[in-house]
Amino acid sequence: MKNIILLLALFGGMFISQQLNSQHIQRRASIGIYPSELTAEIAKEYNLSERKGIFVNQVIPNTTASELAIQSGDIILEINGLAISNMSDLMEQRNDLRANQMIEITIWRGSEIVKLKGKSVGLPKETSNSSEVIYNEIPFKEGWLRVIVNKPNPNIALEKSKHPTIFFIPGYTCSSVEGFSPIHPYRKLLDSLSGLGYVIFRVEKPGIGDNVNTGDCFQMGFNQELEAYKVAYQHLKDYDFIDLNNVHVFGHSMGGVYTPLIADEFNPKGAIVYGTSNESWFEYLLRITRYQTPWINDDWIQMEKDVRTATRMWFKHFYEKVPTKELAKTPEFEDILRREFQWDGKDQILDRDEIFWQELHDQNLTDAWAKTTAHVLSLYGEADLPAISSDAHEEIVKIVNTYHPGYGTYKLVPETDHSMIKVGSMQDGINLSGTPEYREKLQNNFNYELVHMIHDWIQDL
Repeated sequence: MKNIILLLALFGGMFISQQLNSQHIQRRASIGIYPSELTAEIAKEYNLSERKGIFVNQVIPNTTASELAIQSGDIILEINGLAISNMSDLMEQRNDLRANQMIEITIWRGSEIVKLKGKSVGLPKETSNSSEVIYNEIPFKEGWLRVIVNKPNPNIALEKSKHPTIFFIPGYTCSSVEGFSPIHPYRKLLDSLSGLGYVIFRVEKPGIGDNVNTGDCFQMGFNQELEAYKVAYQHLKDYDFIDLNNVHVFGHSMGGVYTPLIADEFNPKGAIVYGTSNESWFEYLLRITRYQTPWINDDWIQMEKDVRTATRMWFKHFYEKVPTKELAKTPEFEDILRREFQWDGKDQILDRDEIFWQELHDQNLTDAWAKTTAHVLSLYGEADLPAISSDAHEEIVKIVNTYHPGYGTYKLVPETDHSMIKVGSMQDGINLSGTPEYREKLQNNFNYELVHMIHDWIQDL
C-alpha cells in the first residue's frame, strides 16, 4: 500500500532555449556521480578506519565530478569542508550547489586523501523538438520561483499569435518539473501537447530545482505550495503568446487536488484532472487501506484490523490535530504508521510533513468544484490503483453539472494506469509494478489516446 498512494516517482533534437533573463536565480549544478553508501566491505578494502563517506560507482560526463577529475572508486569524504557521512549529507550539499561556484571535494583515493578544487558545472537546460523552452522567474514571498514555459514552434499546427495554454500541476512528491527523461510519462505528455500547439506552463514547487529562498518542500504545508501555484498563475499574463481566454489547468494525481482550488479562484477556460481524488484526506487514507489491500494481497483479516486502527488514528490526527509523535506512543498506531505510511519517527509521512496532509484534509474540494465556472474534464485510467476506482472522477463531474449543467465531462481511459501507461487490467498493472518489464512499458506503452482525448475536448469547447 505505501508504494501505491498518489505518487509519480519514475525514473531532444534541434531546439531553441532562451537564455535566462533573470537576475535572482542561478542555475542548479550537480555533483555528477552514481553514488552508493559506504559498506563495511568497501571500507575494509580501502583501508578506511571509519565507515564515513560516499562511494563513487561512476562519473557522469560534463558534470562537476568529471570537471574535477573524480574517478570511479573514489570515496567522497567532504564537500566544501563539510563531512559527507551518508547519502543524506550528499543530497543536502547537492541541493545547495549552483553553477560556476568554487567547490572543493575531499576524496579518499587508493590509500591517501586528495583535495580537488574547481568550478561547479550547471545542469543542462531542458530541450524539446516541438517547442522553444523559456526559463524565467517570479517573486514568491522572500524568494524566487523558477518558471518553465514551452512555446510551440512556429511550424506547429494551430499556428496563431496567441496559443491555448496548459497550466500543468504534477503529483505530490518533492521532485522537479523539468529535465524528465525521454521515457518519463510527463515528458511524453507535455511534448505531445506542445506538439499540438499548446503552451505548457510549469512552475517548480517551493524548495525544489533552481528556486531561491522559497522554503523546504519536505517541511512545508499544503497551503504554501497552493499559494505558489496561485502566484504563478497570475504571471500567465507576462507572455504575449498566451491566450488568457483559453487556459486549461491540468492536474495529475495530487495535482488534481490543487486544480479545483485554482479553478475556483481564477475560473480558467478548462480544468482537467487525471488519477486524483475528491474526498477529504482522512477518507482517502481509509479508502486506500480498505480497497487497495485486497488488490495487492488477500489478507482480509489484517486489512480489517488496519482499517479500524487507521480510523481511530487518523481521526485524532486530522480532526484533533494530534502529532504523529504523540500517536506513535500507542503501539498499534506506531506499527501502522511505520508499516504502511512511511513514517520517519518524527513528522514525515509519505515523504511530506504531517502539516502538509493536515492542511490538505482541511480543504473543501467539493465546494471548489461547485463554484468554478471552468469546463471540467475528469479522466480515470481503468488500471489506476492509486485513484482506487472511477467513483471520485465521476463524482467530480456530477458536482460540476449540478451547479453548472453541461460543464462537466467524464471519460474512462481504457487499460491505463496511474502513470498513463497502457498495462491492461488493474491486476495486470499490479503484477507489473516494480518489474523490469514495467520499464519497457514506460518506453513503449504511453497511452497517447489520453493526449487526443484532452485535445479533442479542448477543441470542442
